[in-house]
Amino acid sequence: MVEKTVKRGLFPKKQPIETHSKMASVSTTDLAARLRIYEGRYNELRKNLVVIEQNMLSNNKKANRDIKDIYSELSELRRQITDIQDNITKIIKELQLLATKSEVKVLARVIDYLDPIKFVRIDQMENIVNDIIDAREEKEEDKEESIPKP
Repeated sequence: MVEKTVKRGLFPKKQPIETHSKMASVSTTDLAARLRIYEGRYNELRKNLVVIEQNMLSNNKKANRDIKDIYSELSELRRQITDIQDNITKIIKELQLLATKSEVKVLARVIDYLDPIKFVRIDQMENIVNDIIDAREEKEEDKEESIPKP
């Protein structure tokens, strides 16, 4: 039996509390209410945990997808870089086949010496020769006409 102490004097006297059953019913309902509150909190925490887990899974999937995309872009960039390097080496090889500055100077001196502007094409030469022949024939005809006939 639970007793309540009352202070009156030097030595307090213990007096019995009303009834043990009344206190038990109050504490039982109080405990039941607290238990319901804790269960509600527990259920809310469980729901929050489920939402957090779902978010983590979706974020993990998204991150993995992004990583795969980055790796594919990286491999594409590497391929493009090797293509560019191959093209640069081809260009370098082609440039090495070109004439040097000294070779171009020698070629310029030869062209100046030969002076290709004065060259004549074959069809032009044929026209010139035909014109000369026609001119000579005309002179001969003029000479024959100018000579009196006996």
